[in-house]
Amino acid sequence: MEWKSRAHPISDVRDWKEANRLELQPDFQRREVWSKAAQIALIDTIIYNIPIPKIYIKSIIREEKTYRVVIDGQQRLTAILAFVENNLKLRSPHISFEAYAGKKFKDLPEEIRNKILSYNIDFNEIFNPSEEEVRDLYARVNKYTVSLNKQELRRADFPGEFINLASELSESEFFSDNKFFSTGQKRRMLDVEYLEELLALLLEGDQDKKDSLDDFCEKYRVFHDGTTIIKEKFMNVLDDISTIFSPEKPLANTRFRQKADFYSLFGCVLSFIDEGRVFRPEALTDVRDSLYKLDKQIAPHSDDEVYREYAIRCISDANSISTRRWRKKFLLDYVRPLYDVAEEQEEE
Repeated sequence: MEWKSRAHPISDVRDWKEANRLELQPDFQRREVWSKAAQIALIDTIIYNIPIPKIYIKSIIREEKTYRVVIDGQQRLTAILAFVENNLKLRSPHISFEAYAGKKFKDLPEEIRNKILSYNIDFNEIFNPSEEEVRDLYARVNKYTVSLNKQELRRADFPGEFINLASELSESEFFSDNKFFSTGQKRRMLDVEYLEELLALLLEGDQDKKDSLDDFCEKYRVFHDGTTIIKEKFMNVLDDISTIFSPEKPLANTRFRQKADFYSLFGCVLSFIDEGRVFRPEALTDVRDSLYKLDKQIAPHSDDEVYREYAIRCISDANSISTRRWRKKFLLDYVRPLYDVAEEQEEE
């Protein structure tokens, strides 16, 4: 295969698209779509005139005209074209120039528009390759790259206090002592993602899977009342859970260390704290024994139908809002004796 390295300005790429001589997504490409935040961050990079990685294309001569097919780099070109075609609006905090926030390409000063259109993109270009050669190249380019997971993308797309607090809380001794996260999970920021789920639960109640985390990261980029109250409340829940399990048989040695179980237990304790109920140490032994009993008896093949259903709901559709609410409701009866009614309720 004979490759040529060439630079083309963005204006050329737009011309190819307008002339219907650019194919952005051939059938071997992944059907991934960048978030708006990622697209805006790319435009910000271009405005700063920082080079972006090379894009691979194949060029085909048909009827004496050159047609180009993207082999690798479709998301970058899609974002760039969306912007210069006025289908993408810049917004904070993903754009460095606040004066451009809320603007489309047509709204920018002429000098900046020309700067963007003249920005050179580096292309590796091959002429008239076979389909086998193209697919082989695509496989080679992507084989040794590890795609960013959703949480790694959130860190780049939604910087702010929500992610910062989740990162801080993920380093709490509670999670390290109870061996919640492996080294690999921490490396891929999956510990921070799980803490974001717990924070979302604390802020707005049970959520459906992880689909809403982008919204929370953006909505709570700034905590208007500060992070202190939220962090204190979060740690109060962890303190109560730590007290429930004995040093002889800590949380780490029970099923409640599992992510699905812990999410529901966290929500259960949180609900009593939110109601203003007071922790009753005299009930600790009975509640602890009840939870240890659950730990032994909950299983997919349990003789007890309810225990069996709980176990299945920790595996099948475990993170849907309906399943999470079912598990929390189940646990409430076991934990309730630990919490006395609120003082206001007693007076009534």
